[in-house]
Amino acid sequence: MELATTLEGYVPDPGPSLGLVVAHEGQRCRWIFDPQTLCPANARQMAGQFTAFLLGLVANAEQPLARLALMSEKESRRLLVEWNDTPAAVPEDICVHHAFEQQVQRTPAKVAVVCRDEQLTYDELNGRANQLARHLVKLGVGPEVIVGVSLERRTDLFVALLGILKAGGAYLPLDPSYPRERIAFILEDAKVRVLITRQHLLQPDLSPHAVRLAIDADWPQIGQESVANLDVQVTPRNLAYVIYTSGSTGKPKGVMIEHGNVINFFSGMDARIGESEPGVWLAVTSISFDISVLELFWTLARGFTVVLYRGEIPAVPVAKDGARAPGRTIDFSLFYFASDQGEYPQDRYRLLVEGAKFADAHAFAAVWTPERHFHAFGGLYPNPSVTSAALAMVTQRVKLRAGSVVLPLHSPIRVAEEWALVDNLSKGRIGISIASGWQANDFALKPENYSLRKEVMFRDLDIVRRLWRGEAVLFRGGDNKEIPISILPRPVQPELPVWVTAAGNPETFRMAGEVGANVLTHLLGQRLEEVAEKIQIYRRARLQAGYESEGHVTLMLHTYVGRDRQTVREKVHGPLCNYLRSSVDLIKNAPQAFPAFKLPNPAVAEKVEQGMKGLSAEDLEQLLEFAFDRYFDASGLFGTVEQCLELVDRVKEIGADEIGCLIDFGVDFDSAMASLELLDEVRRRSLQASGGTDYSIPALIRKHRVTHLQCTPSLARALMATSESREALRTIQKLMLGGEALPPPLIAELKKIVTGEIHNMYGPTETTVWSATSRIDGDGADVHLGRPIANTDFYVLDRHLQPVPAGVPGELFIGGKGVARGYLNRLELTAERFIENPFPGTRSPRLYRTGDLVRYRGDGNVDFLGRVDFQVKIRGHRVELGEIETALAQHQTVREAVVVSHEDSSWGERRLVAYVVLKGSGSDNGGPSNKDLQKHLRQTLPDYMIPAAFVFLGRLPLTPNGKVDRRSLPAPSSERPTLEGDFVPPRNDVEEKLCRIWESVLGIRQVGVKDDFFSMGGDSLSIIQVAVQAEKVFGLRLSIVAVVQARTVERLAVYLSASQAREAAGWTTQAPSSGQASTVAVRKMCEADLEAVIDIHIDRFPEWRVTMLGRPFLREMYRWFMENQGGLTLVALDEGKLIGFTAGSVGGFKRHVFLRGLPQIVRGAALNPLPLLKHSARRILKRVGVMSGGETVPPAVVRPDVADNNIMALSRPTDRGGVELMLAFEEAARQKGVQPHFHESAQRPS
Repeated sequence: MELATTLEGYVPDPGPSLGLVVAHEGQRCRWIFDPQTLCPANARQMAGQFTAFLLGLVANAEQPLARLALMSEKESRRLLVEWNDTPAAVPEDICVHHAFEQQVQRTPAKVAVVCRDEQLTYDELNGRANQLARHLVKLGVGPEVIVGVSLERRTDLFVALLGILKAGGAYLPLDPSYPRERIAFILEDAKVRVLITRQHLLQPDLSPHAVRLAIDADWPQIGQESVANLDVQVTPRNLAYVIYTSGSTGKPKGVMIEHGNVINFFSGMDARIGESEPGVWLAVTSISFDISVLELFWTLARGFTVVLYRGEIPAVPVAKDGARAPGRTIDFSLFYFASDQGEYPQDRYRLLVEGAKFADAHAFAAVWTPERHFHAFGGLYPNPSVTSAALAMVTQRVKLRAGSVVLPLHSPIRVAEEWALVDNLSKGRIGISIASGWQANDFALKPENYSLRKEVMFRDLDIVRRLWRGEAVLFRGGDNKEIPISILPRPVQPELPVWVTAAGNPETFRMAGEVGANVLTHLLGQRLEEVAEKIQIYRRARLQAGYESEGHVTLMLHTYVGRDRQTVREKVHGPLCNYLRSSVDLIKNAPQAFPAFKLPNPAVAEKVEQGMKGLSAEDLEQLLEFAFDRYFDASGLFGTVEQCLELVDRVKEIGADEIGCLIDFGVDFDSAMASLELLDEVRRRSLQASGGTDYSIPALIRKHRVTHLQCTPSLARALMATSESREALRTIQKLMLGGEALPPPLIAELKKIVTGEIHNMYGPTETTVWSATSRIDGDGADVHLGRPIANTDFYVLDRHLQPVPAGVPGELFIGGKGVARGYLNRLELTAERFIENPFPGTRSPRLYRTGDLVRYRGDGNVDFLGRVDFQVKIRGHRVELGEIETALAQHQTVREAVVVSHEDSSWGERRLVAYVVLKGSGSDNGGPSNKDLQKHLRQTLPDYMIPAAFVFLGRLPLTPNGKVDRRSLPAPSSERPTLEGDFVPPRNDVEEKLCRIWESVLGIRQVGVKDDFFSMGGDSLSIIQVAVQAEKVFGLRLSIVAVVQARTVERLAVYLSASQAREAAGWTTQAPSSGQASTVAVRKMCEADLEAVIDIHIDRFPEWRVTMLGRPFLREMYRWFMENQGGLTLVALDEGKLIGFTAGSVGGFKRHVFLRGLPQIVRGAALNPLPLLKHSARRILKRVGVMSGGETVPPAVVRPDVADNNIMALSRPTDRGGVELMLAFEEAARQKGVQPHFHESAQRPS
């Protein structure tokens, strides 16, 4: 600002972009601006605002300057009135369900909802919702009654939501994946009187005062109600739903939305996206997220077909979403474990024989029979080899398996020989599950093995496997001399299929993985979620031990399928209770070893811990009833076909491969056989749904010709990651993006792909879903929030609640018919956030204070600039940082914590970072790791609220007034975070490349091969980034499931190496290593190669016993490899001469040793390398003795010639997967000045 004697001809000094020149007498002034910086229109606007300020100052000299208006009356009218000119006619007398019922009248036969293989027409959906509503009314549901909904995404979710509304109630969504403590708090805070869920999700101790309604198990009763519409006295002023959002005080808060709010929202959407004919809408959003109201209710009120996507992010086909559960098919087997002979013992074996015939004729995978001694419980089956031999005579195809062989009770010679005989009788159909045993009485057969039974089991398993393969194993004879023993008859299968029976001990699962066995387990004393964790332990152990395949998990379930659930319950109650009663004797002396009974109360628990000696008849009956309820509700395949399919889905989802259906627990023969027909329907329908069906978002878009999709920018970004997803998006007619800020770079990419409309959607939950929208035209460079929808007002105000001019930032306040009633049971917070409208004469009595920082453009559109508080959006979810800070502060080592969000520059994602100050000297004395703090937070917070990174500080920076200075917090370090293990650098090329990918995605400078992906801040979106980058680097599509299961670079590198080998579908040329004269080609074996492979085998392995069996045996053996185990990989020189082969999967050796050395050294895969080593050692050029584990190991080291600078090694790996031996070879190579080159077995010999 400058004073001038005259304004005429005044020339300002160079430099300023804007200046105000005031005449000396003070009566006149002139604005001078740089047109390169400020446009004339804005300059005139600012001059007008200055004039308004001066006039206000003269008129109100006593008014504080901050409260003086900056706008003229005309400009104020434009901002407050003209830009809020959004009146629209809205029905005043209908509720949400009424709008749906009107659509039912228009299109009763049209398909309303689709979820995988389920669908309902409008009329069917309406009828089922009416039936549920009538049942709810009887339970006391009516206007203002809140009903909790905790359901997975399927068609009955629509039935539940509409049924609640029709009964007059308000629904409260509870995501089943939320932490238990969070669900418990919400149920209690909302005073939920009725909770709708599914049988397997019932948790009686959560909100014990609420009535629980299992929509699946209770439907036979619900289905008796009338399908006609109800006449319930509910009005637009009544609650429609309550949705809990993150709360700054540390606890979530419930937003109350009325029917009238939603009906007004419907009108707003009609004007913005509803001009075209109703199409097909793909619904991808959780009902705990309020944008689902558009997907589920507006659509059904306007005649759309809604396709429900059941999965969660990641939703792209990096890994296919198969069948009813992602990516998995599942086998069905019959399992026998009869508790006694009963009144007609012949019927017991009749069920065994006839059931086995049924399984054989209906493509069941196997028939399992157990081993049980000296007790009625399972007493019909003392020897499964005898039982299986009998079944071999009456079946042709079904596998015959022992579940289980208690190996410490027997000689491994006898086990191997008996089952070799049955293998011949069945023509190669047997398998055994070994067990250590737990009942002391059984060990009358071998009492000396009881105390060390688990160690004996794994020791003898190795012996049985060696005998099965044809090795001669040394045993002591009667004269105490060692004699070599081999078994006869020779079995048909070259490798014995082995399971390990695992009850509830995670260590058993781990050990099963390490020895390369399959797993047989059950739900006795275990929940599915617990079994899922143990399966992951098993899979990781297999991966770490070097096995290529993920193994096979069989889950035993008591099974009975009927026409309705109540009839099934009545049919199995008596037999199953008697079955459990017969087991009581077994657990009296060892209750801790038998986890079937979860104890109902402390008094009973105390008696059980005393050996159950004090159990009265009443106690026993209580225990049995409790066990029955648990079995029936959560641990058995009981109910209708549909209900059983739901449990099958869940079994697939935890990673199991087979369900062993235990059918002989006391149900009469005729009923049990009739149930098998329905069980076969379960099997067939599960298989049909699993037939490679892809249920990813792109697949659903293609299959159903989806026209409309609403999602968060985070999900849209994920969908842009693959070509398949991008192609699917091309067909979308309207794409709605909202829930978080929309980055312009993402829009630019989407505009290149999406040929239909793209809309940016904005609105807080407190103003009913979306309050403003904008259609993005052109190249997408200009992204804004748009203008308010029908009957909605926007006010951009300063901290004194004065409107700010266009172009000036201010906080957005929203008024109109979408404003919620307030927060449930939070009067003070409601008064703070929902204020009285300071502008009289407008239609909005209340305004909602959003906390969003925005500004008006000159054309009335609104720009989003950020937040004025500490609320952020993470993957579309609203997060109050204070809630995370409160949860962190409850950790015993944390003194202070602050959480902020940082933007990941690589993908534009926002991630949470926690800054933590520890108590005392915790930071210097082994403080908590990232994993410790994340585990603590997951007890109360959903996954999207878990910080990706933790920064430990000595103190938090403060402002001069003592508040935390968030701007001074250091940026998250790119250094490796505090983890549990030491840093281990990459050791080969694959690990090196994976570490670089992880460092790029996670923003961490140093990633070790043993570092846990999720402990370093990885999440679902970063998994996708890893998969995308890995595909570019390795040329191999990487499964998202593989990243989740591997968790470390080390294990993922093993997976990738194995996957690369499996990907070879034709000849692929590999560059020669140093010193090689020619290239090597690789391809899969076919039938035409069979004789050549046999020639190599006979030429190179003449001393092997299998070779002595002759060419016919070898031909059958290698043909079996091709048909059942993925065949062989053949290796040839570039001139086409076949020089060797490796096996893709041969029993215990899933990958075989490949040798390439001197011409006289075998160039093939050794099925059992130990005899070859012994036979060939004297003919190898040099023997090198190396110390390993205290023993001298004589590996074969081959140096082909002087020019070839490679050492080729063939060895039997040690108990730790050959690591020590490999290190020893490397040391020997270093001393010789040569480069080691290994083709080592990925699995230990068994």
